[in-house]
Amino acid sequence: MASNVFGNPITDQTLRGLPEYKDKPVITATDRATVALNMKNAGNKDVNARKFVENLKERYGNGVSTLCLVYNATGGTLNFVLSHDWHGHIGESPYPQQIDNGQWGAYLHVHTSGAAVGSSAAVVYRGKNEGGTTCDWMFGWSNPWNRWGNDNTVYTEIREYRHYEDNDHWNYIQDKVEGSGLTHSDTWNGCVSTVATGSSTSPILQAILTLENAEGL
Repeated sequence: MASNVFGNPITDQTLRGLPEYKDKPVITATDRATVALNMKNAGNKDVNARKFVENLKERYGNGVSTLCLVYNATGGTLNFVLSHDWHGHIGESPYPQQIDNGQWGAYLHVHTSGAAVGSSAAVVYRGKNEGGTTCDWMFGWSNPWNRWGNDNTVYTEIREYRHYEDNDHWNYIQDKVEGSGLTHSDTWNGCVSTVATGSSTSPILQAILTLENAEGL
């Protein structure tokens, strides 16, 4: 497991150890997603992910940055597809390349040293819906250097396989990000993405990627 991924994967075997799933004939992706949502904080994995990204920030030092946490409750594996920077760049730790169901991924995005710009970017992860169709989850953020009249914003959407690779959508998405607020969510093709951030110059950003019929506490 990569150093910036936290928690044990939640699999069919995990569910078979739970009374409500022990004798269920077929375990679905939605079942695995539901358990992942309900075990989002199990074993202090959320705390460990946050400590990791806070340590990255401490080593980075002063300056605008975004402390990013992404949780996989899709019932399957999420794989990193691509990222797009408008301002700033990825910090010391890379984007998590693979996040299994029930795991947190963590990374720090930072502003460009010596430049009067903030931290603004988007990332795309690929997974599957309940029916096994491949979908791409995208979420982006704007954490501006100039705070006068500008607060942080986030935006997310889910689209078909290779949507963000096959076409240049980044001007459109940048407008969507900057015109949004501190929280945003999207539901598409049975998939759900919810992202939230804070108002500070180095906020925690949290993205939860899941399925439409998953039931979290």
